Amino acid sequence: MKKILVIGLSILLSGMLFMMLRNGIEISGDLQLKGASFIEGLRILQKKRGAAVWTLTAEKADFLEGEDKAELSKISMFIQKNGMVLYADKGVYNLLDQDFTAASLVKAEGRDFVITADSIDYETSSGKIKTEGQVEVKSKKFKVEGKGMRADEEQKVSILNDVKATFYK
Repeated sequence: MKKILVIGLSILLSGMLFMMLRNGIEISGDLQLKGASFIEGLRILQKKRGAAVWTLTAEKADFLEGEDKAELSKISMFIQKNGMVLYADKGVYNLLDQDFTAASLVKAEGRDFVITADSIDYETSSGKIKTEGQVEVKSKKFKVEGKGMRADEEQKVSILNDVKATFYK
């Protein structure tokens, strides 16, 4: 009885595989397999000389097997020095370099401004922020749009290309 069941299941599975190959269903070879480890409710606090520099929180962090990176979802990052909060749907945190990258829409809010960018790279060791894509900086007094942005630790922001500025009275 067991032999008949095993033979029947093997024929069934072989038939299903044959039908998938015959119908042109392909399995993508560039699938990135995630590790079995993930954390829900991640919070990372970076300190320098005992004082908090920034706090990163994410709803979920998937750790990629064999890599020192975590894929984050629903992210907020509070940068204590300037009171800015950065929001992104998805991003990657490098555990070795302690750098953060978001390839999705990013919104940063400060006391007097809002910055929207289509991506961001944040080097936490130097405090430098950069993006190559579209950027918009808004405040009550002005709006600046352009392509590409650089910001340093002293909050000096440079919009690199195609700059358009509008000032309000």
